[in-house]
Amino acid sequence: MSEGNDLTGFLITHHLIRRVVPELGSRLGHVGAGDAAAVERLTQWWHIFTEILEGHHAGEDRFVWPVALAADPGLIDIAQELESQHGRLDGHLEAIDEGLRTLAKGPADWDAELTALLARIDGFDAMMRDHLELEETRMVPVLERDVSEQTFKALSGQLARNHSMDSFRRDLPMVLEMADPNARAAMIERIPAAVRKDFVESWEPQYRQLVAALPGS
Repeated sequence: MSEGNDLTGFLITHHLIRRVVPELGSRLGHVGAGDAAAVERLTQWWHIFTEILEGHHAGEDRFVWPVALAADPGLIDIAQELESQHGRLDGHLEAIDEGLRTLAKGPADWDAELTALLARIDGFDAMMRDHLELEETRMVPVLERDVSEQTFKALSGQLARNHSMDSFRRDLPMVLEMADPNARAAMIERIPAAVRKDFVESWEPQYRQLVAALPGS
């Protein structure tokens, strides 16, 4: 049994979640009333995040929690609670999407609709922070110290194969955008050379162009 399995990619995504959810609310505060184009750009950016989030949670439920449970069967109640929370996220995400769609129509009661959407985002942010804390206090230590190196390597391979090239192209620039420099460098080093070239020369510049056009940039 080994100690110190590298959960860099897993925890980078947690950092992303903690950053992007409140950032959506902050950026919405910079949208002028009736500016549908700004809302649509922000929605495009937000949907990159929700694809990452949904893929992350699907990977946890399908691959990660079974590995943690094999190492510590006593975590069964925690795994079931986390999966239950994942299942409840869809309603929160749909409520946020509904609010964005409403704003994109330029409603007459813009201020009221914006206030309602910001409240939904704040509630989702609080829920996600509690969810991440539960994962990091109960699951992460087991994955780091109680899962064998061989098993963890196999898990990492499963998670990588679960992503298509299109999902890497869409997701990776956002995932690494504000990552700790050392973690970012470690993740980029793992990318095959040909894909790394595409990331540096194409994927990341295109994403940065989108971010530069967002309200509040």
